[in-house]
Amino acid sequence: MRYLLSILALFAALAIGTQVRADEVPGVTEDRVVIGTITALTGPIAFIGQQFSAGARLYLRHINEEGGVHGRQIDLRIEDDGYQPPRTVAAFRKLLDRDGVFCFAGNLGSATTMATLPLIERERVPLVMPGNFNSRMTMPTRRYVFALDPNYSIQAWIMAQYIAEAGKDETPRLAVVYQDDDMGQDGLKGLREAAAHYGLPIVAEESYKRGAIEFGTQTLNMRRAAPTHVVLLTILRSGAAIIKEAHQAGWKPQFIGWLPNAEGKTVELAGEAAEGFLGLGIVDVHSDTEPMKLYRELLARYAPDDRPGLFHTYSFGIAQTLVEGLRRAGRDLTREKLVEALETLDRWDDSVLPPVTYGPNLRGGAS
Repeated sequence: MRYLLSILALFAALAIGTQVRADEVPGVTEDRVVIGTITALTGPIAFIGQQFSAGARLYLRHINEEGGVHGRQIDLRIEDDGYQPPRTVAAFRKLLDRDGVFCFAGNLGSATTMATLPLIERERVPLVMPGNFNSRMTMPTRRYVFALDPNYSIQAWIMAQYIAEAGKDETPRLAVVYQDDDMGQDGLKGLREAAAHYGLPIVAEESYKRGAIEFGTQTLNMRRAAPTHVVLLTILRSGAAIIKEAHQAGWKPQFIGWLPNAEGKTVELAGEAAEGFLGLGIVDVHSDTEPMKLYRELLARYAPDDRPGLFHTYSFGIAQTLVEGLRRAGRDLTREKLVEALETLDRWDDSVLPPVTYGPNLRGGAS
């Protein structure tokens, strides 16, 4: 009998210990859940980082004023990495170890986010919709990473298809300029494949280092190759600078840029040189969907000086996806339950983003 009581006491102790550990979920209290974001508030893409943080805060303010998620306020902690991978890793450790965040959402940049992937897998902390479209976010599938589509390679295919179909009465010749890192190389790989598929010759390939501000050499080299189209696998400032450089030289090919360029800021920076520029867009901020109406309403109410740009809208949608995952995970919140909850999204369209689909082997956000 004494032996049986000892066994029962041991099981009771183990059960209590398990319950204590389940209750001690990082970043989760009775009335709060702490979320981390690493973005570029300074450096060459500071405009994007500032837009990303503002868009997310706009939606989370609305949610918190509505009572939060399952009675918990969402506490967003933002760290600036200046678009530098070493600073990204330091920011990740600070948010995880000192701030004790529950998960990450909207971490900005391709090379920067890639630098944290080993840490995400080792620490088993979810990352919801990082602010990049790198195919390596989803291939291979990573349990704790829920990424965005279309990836950079697919974006290059879309642009090549457009050029091929729009240029049937001519013979398109492509030049491409790309940022020489994970982002640009991912897009370049897709463009090479797509160009070969559609029979589009690439007559010039030019690269630049992240943060570069001078593009005279690249522009001159492309001009000498006489392309009809210049594909910009660049970001805002660099894309605008190349367009201006060509304009000043009297050179007017058809410039076409992927999503990181498809923002009003590119046109603003390029000025009159942006006449005729084409950007790949998949979010219509003027649409009449209910989520987009809510976005414009909250923007007018809380941030009338902000404008509904691509990155601001995207981060608003990322925050919407995060909140939906938290709702589906339930009151008894854990990181694993958030992962399982996000995997139930199936063509979910209650956000400003295109319909979102995730699953155990699907992490790109689209079916």
